[in-house]
Formats: sequence, C-alpha cells, structure tokens
Amino acid sequence: MYVMTKEAIIALAEKVAAGTATTEELMQYHQVFRQFYVQPGWDESLMGHEAAVGAEIRRRLQPMLDRSRKARVMRIAYRWAAAAVVALLIGSGYFFLHTGSRAAVAPQAQRFKNDVPAPVGSHAILTLASGRQILLDSAGNGLLAQEGSLAVRKNQQGALVYNGAGSATAFNTVQVPTGGNAIHLVLADGSQVWVDAGSSLTYPTAFSAGTRPVTVTGQAYFEVTPDAHQPFQVKNGADRSVVQVLGTRFNIRAFRDENRVTVTLADGAVRVTTDKSSQLLQPGQQAVSQSNGDIQLTTTADLEAVMAWKDGLFYFNGNDIPTIMSDLERFYNVEVVYQTNVDERFVARIPRDVPISRVLDLIEMTNLVHFKIEGRRITVIR
Repeated sequence: MYVMTKEAIIALAEKVAAGTATTEELMQYHQVFRQFYVQPGWDESLMGHEAAVGAEIRRRLQPMLDRSRKARVMRIAYRWAAAAVVALLIGSGYFFLHTGSRAAVAPQAQRFKNDVPAPVGSHAILTLASGRQILLDSAGNGLLAQEGSLAVRKNQQGALVYNGAGSATAFNTVQVPTGGNAIHLVLADGSQVWVDAGSSLTYPTAFSAGTRPVTVTGQAYFEVTPDAHQPFQVKNGADRSVVQVLGTRFNIRAFRDENRVTVTLADGAVRVTTDKSSQLLQPGQQAVSQSNGDIQLTTTADLEAVMAWKDGLFYFNGNDIPTIMSDLERFYNVEVVYQTNVDERFVARIPRDVPISRVLDLIEMTNLVHFKIEGRRITVIR
C-alpha cells in the first residue's frame, strides 16, 4: 500500500482543492486514493486517527472552499469534487458526496476487457484542387504533389509543407477523421497549423493581396506569420463567425455538435466577429460565440488545458463528463452511451498515446462514475 503521513495527506488535499497541484502531485493524489480504495486500511501509528485527520482536512479546506463560492460555477464544482474525493479517501464522506446504497459495480478487469487502443497515425486525407486525394499515413516522406511551381511535401516529422508559387484560387483540404492523431501543416506563407481529430482545414495554395482566408471545422491551433498588409482570416464550419489575425498564436474549437465556437488567444491579438457583435482578444483571453451571435469573454482562460491536445495530452481541468466523453469519442472513434447522469466535474492529465482504459481508469479513481467498454461502445454507469 502507498502510505503517506497525516501532514502530507493534508497538504496534498489543500493543493488539489485549491487547483494548484502539479501534474506529479495530481498523479500522487490519484495513486493514494486508488490504493485506499482497492485495499482499504489505515495506519494510525503513521497517519493518526482517521476521524481526526478527516476533521483537520475539513477545517483546513473550508476557508478556500468558502472563498471559491464567489468564483465561477465550474471552479466551485471542481474544488468541491476534489475535496469530496479526499474525504472519501479517508472514509469520512463529509462533503456533498454521499455514497449511500449503490448497486455493486462489476470488477474493472471485467468491464474493461474489450479495450480500445490509441490511434496510430493521423489517417488524414489531403484533397488537392484537382480533386485528387492522398492518404497521408501511407504516403512516404518527400514530394507528394507538384502543381506548376508549387510543391507539397511531407517532411521527416510528418508535417505537410507548402513551398513555391501556388494559386490563391486553388484550395486544398486536409481532413483528420475521428480516431486519428493531429496533423501539422506549414502553409504557403509560413503559418503553421495543427488540425485535431474529427476536424478539417481548407486553405488556398497561395495567398494573394488582401486577406489570407482559411476555413476550419472542428479544432485547430494556429501560429500565424505576421503580415500587417495581409491579415489572416479564419472562418469556421460551425457558424458564420470570423477570426481576424495579423500575427499570433491561438486555438479555435468549432465542432458542429457543440453549437458554439471557442477562440483562445495565447499571444498577439485577434478579433472575433459575428453577425451580431465583435470582440478584440488580448493574450490569455477566450471568446465563445454562441449560435445566436452573442460573444462571451473570459479574461483568464486556462491556456494549458486548451492547448494540451496539440502537445499530445488530455487535460481536463474541471470538465463535466459529457465534455470529456465527447473528446474521447473523437480521438478514439468510439460511441458513448449513458446509463446515468453525472453532475460532478473532474481533473485529469494523461498522454493521448494510451488505451482508452487508462483515461477512464483515472476518472474512475474518484469513485464518482464508472465505465464499461464493449468494443467501440463506452457506457457511462454509476
């Protein structure tokens, strides 16, 4: 059993509840909880009396939980959920979580026996202006297409690179299906784009005078080459909002099934415009445009969580189960069905190159929700 002292458990609980725990501390927290959950026990000689430790955790956490009531609902829910798990860990069940009488859950080994591996490759398809399609996973490195003086190459890192003089009226499209890894592109102007699973990018093979227009469906991260005389313009397939850019780093999330477009700015400045309103973003801000044209601004976006997918990570920081499962559906190409509603929010950070069971196991450590894997169907259960 993984054993910690009373003081270490309390300190770790404070960090988790405050949202300041590092990745290593979060993993340690999950490991401690899982060991107690799988092998119940309490070493009073090392950790003190169980009830007394529970009371001390409640006393130490209560001020920060009271302060969090004034914060956004998502953060409140996450902190309460984190505190509840710590309370459950030591057996007190003091916070809002009450296990009550719950139907027995089958052992995880039985529920997870039909695992789904992480995708290998992007499975991306490049469609040229001529209509010709290239399966990028099976294409070798080097020259993929030559149209006049325009060359399209796949480099040693698997990125798609455009060089030469193309045409502003000739458009290419890269589509990454569900169940694929993100793909990296270098456009004709040197701008770099990462396209996520279940997403596509349409762009001209060259940028002429005026704007540099591209269209995104799904999620993409941009590092735009500055050009004050030729602003970069991102349209999306979810609504009619437009992101106007000079040179910057930002993420756009525009999945059709989410009925909103989220733009998060890491550096520079962008303007998000809808039929109804317009919003200029500064670094660290996030704009969410709704289907009715309204724009909601968040001044302190969680950049690490938003950009994690580009770096090959799942990072859920106060996300609800439907949001988490939606991301897993796209990446692993699975179907999610619900036998229960789960209102709590969760925190987890884990590499994307693992089977889906590893992600679900991390979430199950909270004992707030469980899952069953049946081929490519994932069932959410209590």
